[in-house]
Amino acid sequence: MDDTEAQEIRKLWDFNWGVMDVLIGGKSSIDLEDLKFRNWNDATEFLKYYGYDPDSPVDARKMHAVIIESWNFIERYLIPKEWEKGVQPPEDLLHSADVRDFIIAASDRRSEAALKQAWACAVLRIMHTIAHIDGVQRFADFSIAAEQIMQRFRQFIFRDEDGNLMFGEPGACIPLYKIEWKLQKSRESVILKLLHKKANVAETIYDLIGVRIIPRELSDVLVAVKFLRDYHMVTFANCNPSRSKNSLIDIETFKHNVETLRIMLDDNRISQQEFLSLLKGVTRPSDRMTGQVNPHSGNNYRSIQLTCRQLIRFPRMTSLWQEKLKDYLKSHEIKRESLAVLNDIAKLLDYDKVRSRKYLGFFPFEIQIFDQDTYKMNMLGEANHNRYKQSQIRYARRRVLGKVLTFKRDSLKKTRR
Repeated sequence: MDDTEAQEIRKLWDFNWGVMDVLIGGKSSIDLEDLKFRNWNDATEFLKYYGYDPDSPVDARKMHAVIIESWNFIERYLIPKEWEKGVQPPEDLLHSADVRDFIIAASDRRSEAALKQAWACAVLRIMHTIAHIDGVQRFADFSIAAEQIMQRFRQFIFRDEDGNLMFGEPGACIPLYKIEWKLQKSRESVILKLLHKKANVAETIYDLIGVRIIPRELSDVLVAVKFLRDYHMVTFANCNPSRSKNSLIDIETFKHNVETLRIMLDDNRISQQEFLSLLKGVTRPSDRMTGQVNPHSGNNYRSIQLTCRQLIRFPRMTSLWQEKLKDYLKSHEIKRESLAVLNDIAKLLDYDKVRSRKYLGFFPFEIQIFDQDTYKMNMLGEANHNRYKQSQIRYARRRVLGKVLTFKRDSLKKTRR
């Protein structure tokens, strides 16, 4: 075997085991500790297949904006105190406008470049996360999705003649303590949430839009769930069973008690008022969790949670512009020459009448249901939002900046010696 053949065999069987683990081992790409790009051209080719051409001025500006946003996120959310104390990246990385600088630095395995390599990997992790978010937002208008989803709920929320907030329809409704809408997460919250997800892709963010339905009584919680189906606020076939959770009510006990009391009511052994009173007394909180557990929620957080999706009709931009132009032509006096040109434009926009004026896409949303007392405990107990957020931040710090912070601790130990 000559040297050329030997070299070809070595190349054929030279595996990048880190990438192999991402491809078939279930590992997220942002958990890679280093990259293995050989040179500038290799990095350029990678970016082109990723979806951005670094030699295109338009794409280069987009990537530079993501670099700046990534540094800002690290400074403001992950290590604000450390940053103020001087835990900062090398100047050449901090001021670089080209993503290839970070890719090459992340591939540098020399011991003297270890800290710079760790910083480069940290920024690339944030950049990759932001790219996923931008990719989803490019194809979905959150405001349109939120309006169509929430409209299904709003029509079944009203106040009775005494001013009480009710859920359902007159004659078949339950009193609510309150209802809360979540119409869109902040960009920073989405980045943070993705950073603590194993998959680290924006398609797995299910609660960009959500609603909390809060009945006054624990015994009414499952009626609220029933109404979701009865009034077609959700389609059960479009609910995600892997994300259904119940840490609020012991369902089996509740089912037994309801059926027993219904038999007693049908036999006229109890009145309607006694039925409701007894049901309140025998409805018990659950002492166990069903469904997936969020490691960042407090142990005391109790709720019934559903993740569903709805088919959203997004208007095509050409249709929107066509309607705007037609409205403008109707409401303004325009010179004959200009009018002819504008009419031609309107016809061009209208050329594809055979195509749908709207495009369809499923959009996920989350529903949480709990009673008034549980709501107050969730808000005031150890499961409050601040603790949840801090837990996310701690995890994101370790995942994104683990090696950087380890270098800092090691250098402090050496200094003390």
